[in-house]
Amino acid sequence: MAKNEFKPFAIGAGANVTPQADWEEMPALFTGFQSGKASSAQVNKAIRQASFVASAVAQFISDTLSQDILDNGNSSDFINEFKQAIINGSLPAGVPVPWPAAIPPQGWLKCNGAIFSTAMYPLLAKAYPTGKLPDLRGEFIRGWDDGRGIDTGRVLLSSQAATSIQGSLESQDQTTIIPINNYDAIMTYNQHAVGGVQYSGYTLREEFSVRSRNVAFNYIVRGS
Repeated sequence: MAKNEFKPFAIGAGANVTPQADWEEMPALFTGFQSGKASSAQVNKAIRQASFVASAVAQFISDTLSQDILDNGNSSDFINEFKQAIINGSLPAGVPVPWPAAIPPQGWLKCNGAIFSTAMYPLLAKAYPTGKLPDLRGEFIRGWDDGRGIDTGRVLLSSQAATSIQGSLESQDQTTIIPINNYDAIMTYNQHAVGGVQYSGYTLREEFSVRSRNVAFNYIVRGS
């Protein structure tokens, strides 16, 4: 278990600490202690409040990063660890995030199906124990059915092909209708082509949208 060297002071039962009501009414709360004026209980109260918060923050960092937090006076490391703990605590490693640039920020990886080192990225390996990232290039993400019955037979991280769509082309005299019953044909509606055959003198009898409006982002995940 990771170690936290920042310990709270005077938290035991019956500790010699000024009661909260007295502390809030004390003039020194605004002016600070004057020479020869502070009792040990008052000093203990001031130390306990500061040490309690410092210990709680350090414990949050230690728990989130799973690493020792040392009382070594290195404020730069402490600040960096605190920043990383906030990120880790708010967004677990492995959550896909839309990123508006081709290159992810430091510490992040593209969701491009690549293999990653589980030893180098142990937190990411908790989400993807196989050591392989999902390939989300050009893909939509769909909520897992999880027993609801809308999208049955799916397992997490499984892919799903496009659904076949029905439609038809109609001749100008409306005497001939050519059925269109597959995805490739739908994609060539504008050329009036079915199965590689070009048709002229036909118009769309039914029109379907096979792609929702979208904006292209680069899906990335936090590695550590």
